Amino acid sequence: MRKSAFVFAVLASLAGWGWIAAVAATSQAAGRLQWDEPAKTYTAKAGDVAAHFVFMVKNVSGGDLTIDRVMSSCDCTVAKPPRDPWRMKPGDADKLDVLVDLRNKTPGSFFKDITVFSGGETNVLTVSVTIPAGMTNGMSPTMADRLFGQQLAGVDHQAVFKGNVCVKCHLVPAFGKSGENLFHVTCGICHEAAHRATMVPDMHALKTEINTNYWQNWVAHGKAGTLMPGFAAAEGGPLDDEQIKGLVNYLTNAFPRPLKLAPVNPAKK
Repeated sequence: MRKSAFVFAVLASLAGWGWIAAVAATSQAAGRLQWDEPAKTYTAKAGDVAAHFVFMVKNVSGGDLTIDRVMSSCDCTVAKPPRDPWRMKPGDADKLDVLVDLRNKTPGSFFKDITVFSGGETNVLTVSVTIPAGMTNGMSPTMADRLFGQQLAGVDHQAVFKGNVCVKCHLVPAFGKSGENLFHVTCGICHEAAHRATMVPDMHALKTEINTNYWQNWVAHGKAGTLMPGFAAAEGGPLDDEQIKGLVNYLTNAFPRPLKLAPVNPAKK
């Protein structure tokens, strides 16, 4: 057990979770980052597969600031910065999403810490979760995994290419594939699934006008804040440039859309 985790555990067992916030607060002397709270708590409800925390932060340094690294105390806790690299101008406010996996957790209370490194400054944030006795999500392991995957993607849209649960379906099948075959094993698994999630669009029902680089942008970079990941290798995805080119060509022909033409400037006629 990490030293910080051991100290927190001892304090929590002796005097309750109120000590967690107190100790976390003393670990953060006045510095360049100002957090809304150094510690947050959550009590799980029936059906929960994850606990989602949002820490608000402001750059009070008076100068530009780069957060170098964010590290959680264990693999069950994902801390996702809003962008990479995470740079903040003076006075900028931002948020750090933290998702704790509750699957297979036993009743009781536990905590995790998140360490934020910025230059020579270190901030330690703490989350604590209480799972009431007898609580269950009432789901099959498959459904619990699927729901957790959706919530994780909402925090980190590249999560489908990380961890054992997702990569076997979303990463590995793409290796060596191209064109239509690539679409069916990487895109169709979500967009054409019999039980497609409501937030995943039906490719055959898309009617709005699009720009010429529409498919390229969506395939390569995805869209943060949605379930759509970026498949380009530079984004952490499985596809090289040739695979992306072939997939974009297939999508353009298989799902034709009216092009959104650039507005005409009368002054240039």
